[in-house]
Amino acid sequence: MKIIQILNSPNWSAASNYCILASKELLAMGHEVLLITEPGIPYNKAIEYNIPVNCNLRLNHRNPRKFLQAFKLLKTIFREFKPDIISAHINEGAWMPGLVARYACPDAVVARIRTDIDAPKGHFVNRYVHNHWVDHIIAGSNLHKQNCHDVLDYSNEKISVVYGGVDTKLFSPSNRLTSTFRGEVGVKNDELLLGLVARLSPVKGHKFLIEAFSEVCKVNKKVKLACIGYESELSFDWLKELAREHNVADKLICVGRRTNIEKVIAGIDIGLITSIGSEANTRAGLEYMASGKPVIGTSVGVVPEVIADKVTGFIIPHSDSRALSEAIMKLVQNNAMRQLMGQSSRYRAEQVFSLDKFAQNMEKTYRNLLERKSVK
Repeated sequence: MKIIQILNSPNWSAASNYCILASKELLAMGHEVLLITEPGIPYNKAIEYNIPVNCNLRLNHRNPRKFLQAFKLLKTIFREFKPDIISAHINEGAWMPGLVARYACPDAVVARIRTDIDAPKGHFVNRYVHNHWVDHIIAGSNLHKQNCHDVLDYSNEKISVVYGGVDTKLFSPSNRLTSTFRGEVGVKNDELLLGLVARLSPVKGHKFLIEAFSEVCKVNKKVKLACIGYESELSFDWLKELAREHNVADKLICVGRRTNIEKVIAGIDIGLITSIGSEANTRAGLEYMASGKPVIGTSVGVVPEVIADKVTGFIIPHSDSRALSEAIMKLVQNNAMRQLMGQSSRYRAEQVFSLDKFAQNMEKTYRNLLERKSVK
């Protein structure tokens, strides 16, 4: 198949990660792939993975002249590349590819990929675009699928769910043998380390985590918490002050952005997702699971679809520090449960969310779309 992926964003996000991984894996399967994006992190990732890329398209603006330029560029690329599949990943770039394809390559399938957390806008223009210029929607979760059906009045038969994937070779339980993270941050062998990998933002639920962690520490003194991420709307100083207010400052470990996140996760004992929103793909959740960690996650976004409650970990209500502390205590106090849930996490990651499964599901969906269009 000849596939064009369109990602009009310079930033790294769940949608960007999904697009790059899809492009990389489909290319490895022997398909011809072209990524159309902007200069930025996704472009750099494409170069790193040897994904053919064009970075000349600009759609994140309100300039009619630039829209005309983009229209002409897309028409030229479509006619020269002759794609079988065209997939757009970001809202601002979803309408033009569908319109241009009707003129430049009418036999191609236009598949809108929705992996961003925001529900689609329900105004007339957006419904028209999806129902007239888009052949199919590929959603990153059943939550996305339901949103598209409800908001866009889109047939369920024209929406497929393809979950994101995780590199189960990079994220592996074997990393525990070579990880030096625990030693770097002063965690002893007889201590349990909880880990939250998330940017510092209110939506990630750090406040509720500190409240819950303080209750855990009243019962078990041999537990520490590592918060790994980068400062966004909140700062590490804010987080440390919150920990001081709850008398757990000496138990908190703050770690900035790390390039070897697989080694960091290997050093923790329990993975946490404490978000009160967001989690379109729960990349950290998948990485915990692939690393063989039990995971406690809140019931937001795709998390309840990824984490099997009471099998690979626990699903709890968001913003509920008491429920969070109780779930943590269950795992802290039961070594056998931690081990069993960690093994189940790894198995589920391999069987459902590996990159091979991701690529196979995407390829199968694309082929089904082509077959369906060919009989019309």
